Amino acid sequence: MSTVSLNGLSHTYENTVSPSVHPFSLFIDDGEFLVLYGPTGSGKSTILRMLHGLERPKTGSILIDGIDVTAAAVNDRDVTLALESYALYPHMSVRDNLGFALRVDGLPAKEIQARVESVTSKIGLIDILDAKPGDLSQLQRQTIALARAVVRQPKVLIMDEPVVNLVPEDQAETLKLVKDLQQEFKLTTLYATANLEDAKVLGDRIAYLENGHLIGVEKTEVAEALVASSSDVDL
Repeated sequence: MSTVSLNGLSHTYENTVSPSVHPFSLFIDDGEFLVLYGPTGSGKSTILRMLHGLERPKTGSILIDGIDVTAAAVNDRDVTLALESYALYPHMSVRDNLGFALRVDGLPAKEIQARVESVTSKIGLIDILDAKPGDLSQLQRQTIALARAVVRQPKVLIMDEPVVNLVPEDQAETLKLVKDLQQEFKLTTLYATANLEDAKVLGDRIAYLENGHLIGVEKTEVAEALVASSSDVDL
């Protein structure tokens, strides 16, 4: 588990005038589940991309466990990103998909096997380890994609609307899985969503974003009141 400190962080995309994220500061505690909530264009994904290292901030700094990683490469941050797309390797089995990054990291084969089997047993999919992604349902593919992010046991797990492509009943099941895995492995987690109900189900705190501005951060039980007070927001 790790802490994350975003200090005066902002971002402006190339060939644009208006910042996608205006300067803000936010601290995420060790093992906390923080939800970034706001409509499309509010800056949620850009914040996650800066934390992951895919985008360089215009101003500010990013600290993980007190270490400045603002200029660090993606592979040097120990931050794992789970997207709405599954991005599974179609020619690999579930087992190999889950273990691929661990092999790249140089972990011993026995440890890789133990981690893969531990995660898949917890999500009830240990029986499909030898299947290929094309043989799986949409829900199973999304579940494996989430498991692949968790199996690395990263310092920070970030998720960008991973359930948006699922039907409503599968969304509910996947949200429960996300919360269960986060609690089981005590991962410091940032999760972006445009769905307030999802945010309230998942988050210890909700950070509300509007047009690249951080409007406020509240614990889950009072976040809805925060949103209601912003009457000029078009959701």
